[in-house]
Amino acid sequence: MGMIFAGIVVAVVVAVGAGYFFQTRQEPAWQVFSTESTRVGDPGHNLVGQNWTGEPGNASRGNGDATSS
Repeated sequence: MGMIFAGIVVAVVVAVGAGYFFQTRQEPAWQVFSTESTRVGDPGHNLVGQNWTGEPGNASRGNGDATSS
């Protein structure tokens, strides 16, 4: 019975120690995987097209010309 309690105590101590170790040594993912060449503020001009409005219904309309089926 004593060995069971000793095992539980050792497991708790190892878990608390590992949690403390990883909390102090670990950096956030946004800081580790950040790059200097990412353009967040300026997405550019060629991503969605010059006449893109963001409305979901405009994608199938095109420029107004009739298309043959």
